[in-house]
Amino acid sequence: MSPTSESIAGLLETLVNIPSVTGAEAEISAFVEARLRALPKGEVTRSGLSVVWRGPSRGRPLVVLAGHTDTVPAQDNARARREGDRLYGLGSTDMKAGDAVMLTLAETLDPDTLRFDLALVFYDAEEGPAVHNGLGRLLREMPWLSQATLAVLLEPTDLNVEMGCNGVVNAEVRVPGVSAHSARPWMGTNAVGAGAAWLAEITRFPVTPVLVQGIEFRETLQVTTLRAGRARNVVPDEMVANLNHRFPPGRSVEEAVARVRALVPAEFGFDVVDSARSGDVHLDHPEVQAFVRRFGATVAGKQGWTDVAQFSAAGVPAFNFGPGIATLCHRADEYCPIAHLGEAYARLAAFLSTEE
Repeated sequence: MSPTSESIAGLLETLVNIPSVTGAEAEISAFVEARLRALPKGEVTRSGLSVVWRGPSRGRPLVVLAGHTDTVPAQDNARARREGDRLYGLGSTDMKAGDAVMLTLAETLDPDTLRFDLALVFYDAEEGPAVHNGLGRLLREMPWLSQATLAVLLEPTDLNVEMGCNGVVNAEVRVPGVSAHSARPWMGTNAVGAGAAWLAEITRFPVTPVLVQGIEFRETLQVTTLRAGRARNVVPDEMVANLNHRFPPGRSVEEAVARVRALVPAEFGFDVVDSARSGDVHLDHPEVQAFVRRFGATVAGKQGWTDVAQFSAAGVPAFNFGPGIATLCHRADEYCPIAHLGEAYARLAAFLSTEE
């Protein structure tokens, strides 16, 4: 008997109720590991707070399904609740819905009968700095993952196929000043005043559409944090603005950094504090084309960053497809439509089992 949206929703509710804010994924990792070790076939490997299941190798092309188990901090939404056809709660859409579908696939499909060799990757620390992302560690420790013919990230896509992903650069711009008593400001240089004209200009950076293989991505540049001042009666000697730049596939991190640096006056300090490459678009891959045709899927670009980028860097074609709604990620009212769960399961099960 095939699983239903309702049965997968029960598993999702359990996953949501296991706290797993980035850095605290031990409990959910143990839960996932126990479920995978109970399977009659396949091999389970634990690496830190990540868990990998590898099905029997039969010389077929390898497909990897991947999902992160961590969440952002709770916003009074730590516990799951159902309202009609929606399941609310932290991680319900980003991305424990995808994890629930992955576990259900592992527990209901016979890996010997699939048309692919199959591996499932449940990894930690995706929501934190890229340097700590668990998938990068797994790709280094398990080089066989890089031999996959295809990877599917079960990120929330509203059941669409979302190709590639934008890259990210975070840069801190430091506007210098000279401190002084606020009653005698002429004795110093107010860093806020020195940077005001530039700040007004940089906040008007336009959202710019960029087409890659006919798919639209949007280039953005936003001031996301701003700080200045030491005390209420001291002229600030420094203003620090964080620039968050999202850049499209086909542009390197180095090119993106140079583009942002060119928008900052030379006399201002400029430090890249975090960056992640973009994810390649693989719309021309035969299996991606087959998936899109078979299910009549809408194709779009992934505006947010996902680990399609890490698979791309490892030479593995990848795309995003999963239950949940991307625009609800990191919101207090995050939810997953329950019907998405059964539909995502059915499409992936059919894709893995039989040709179109």
